[in-house]
Amino acid sequence: MASVEKPPTVKAFSWRDHGARVLQFQYEVYERNFAGFRVTPAFLNDYERQLRQALRNPFEGLWVLEEEGVVVGFVWAAVMTTLVDERLGYIKNLYVAPHVRGRGYGRRLLATAEDWMRALGCPRAALDVTADNAAALALYAGAGFTIVRHRMEKDLRISEEGNRL
Repeated sequence: MASVEKPPTVKAFSWRDHGARVLQFQYEVYERNFAGFRVTPAFLNDYERQLRQALRNPFEGLWVLEEEGVVVGFVWAAVMTTLVDERLGYIKNLYVAPHVRGRGYGRRLLATAEDWMRALGCPRAALDVTADNAAALALYAGAGFTIVRHRMEKDLRISEEGNRL
């Protein structure tokens, strides 16, 4: 008899059960999306501190997606107040392991975060995505996100003439 594969499960993030795996995800998240950035022990310590703080904050939500008992995805959401939004849902971090991408896991994690944001009274959700991350752009567009503003950056270590300052 063939084994029946259990569907993946979304679970609330627990530092004890999921922390080490989620920290490992950050190598790809940050090194892929921030040119020249390298994850260091100091960065991981700070990220751990932020995760632990988020676990105590009712306006931050963290979930993992497990497949066959292994964490293969993670989403971190928050409810923010801005000058123009009394309550705005914000996706702080979303990651799906490369070997399971394309199976709808990212959308499933997004839906979990969106349901949580709605329950907290958020009329809208926002996120940032690296401009050349085509897979993430497609995921978010397919989930109903639209571009409403562009974020531009300038390297202030380079002069107008292109010389390093």
